[in-house]
Amino acid sequence: MRRGRKWTDADHEALQDMWGDFSIPTIAKNLNRSINAIKIKAFKLKLGPHMQSGEYVNMFELLKAIGQEGSYSYLKMRLLRDGLPTVRKKVDKCSFVMVSIDKFWEWTEKNKDKINFAYFEPNMLGAEPDWVKEKRKADYAATKYTKLPWSKRDDEKLINMLNAYEYGYAEISAALRRTEGAIKRRMLDLGLKQRLIKAVPTPWTDAEIALLQELRQKGYGYENIGVKLGRSALSCRARMERLENPEYMKWCNRGQGKKGVS
Repeated sequence: MRRGRKWTDADHEALQDMWGDFSIPTIAKNLNRSINAIKIKAFKLKLGPHMQSGEYVNMFELLKAIGQEGSYSYLKMRLLRDGLPTVRKKVDKCSFVMVSIDKFWEWTEKNKDKINFAYFEPNMLGAEPDWVKEKRKADYAATKYTKLPWSKRDDEKLINMLNAYEYGYAEISAALRRTEGAIKRRMLDLGLKQRLIKAVPTPWTDAEIALLQELRQKGYGYENIGVKLGRSALSCRARMERLENPEYMKWCNRGQGKKGVS
C-alpha cells in the first residue's frame, strides 16, 4: 500500500501558522499535499474548526472552496451584482476582494439559489450552519440533469417524443435528462410548434403547498420538488410565484383562492 510523504516538524509548524488564515486548498498547494491530507493532519493536531469567526478569504479562494473556480470571472461578477458582502484589503500595492466567512453564510442562507453546493466539499470553509447539509443534498440531486450542448441525437429524440403526442414536459425531461426549462428553451430555439400533453389539473392541497414552501426554503430546485410532489417543475414554479405575489395572496384572503384551486 502506497504511503504519503512523511510530515516533518517544519510541515506541522507551517500548517499551524496557516490554519485559519488561508483556505484549505491554498494550504494544500503551499505544502504540496492533498486537501484530504491537510484535513486529516489538522484533525490529528487538534487545530480546531477552520476559518474561525471573523476570518476572511479572498474571492478566488472562496470560489475554489465551493468548487466553482472554473467560472471565476463570471461568478464573481454575478455574486457581486447579487449583493454578496465583500471588503477590499490592500497588501503592499495590491488590492484584493475579500469575503467574511460569517457574512458569506448569512448572505447565502437568504440567497440559496445563488450558490451551487453540489461540488462544495463539507467543511471546506470550516464549521457549517445546520441548513447547509440539506442544501448540498438538494444541489447534488439536481446534477442528474445534463448541461451539455444539445446534440443532433438529442434534438431528434425531442422531436420524436413531441410528434408522438403522448408526453408532457416531465416525461421528456426525464428521458433527455434535461430540465423542463431547458426543454422549453430548446423548442423555441428550433421553432417547434408541437403541443405537449398537459397533465389533468388537480387541486393543490394545503399539505402540498406546505411541502413546496419547505423544500424551496431548503434550497431545492423546482425539478426535484416536482418529482417529490408528482407535479411538473413548471407548475411548481407557477404555484410558488403566486404564493410570493402579495396581490395574489390578497385575492386568496377574500375567499376566492382557497384550497382546491389548481
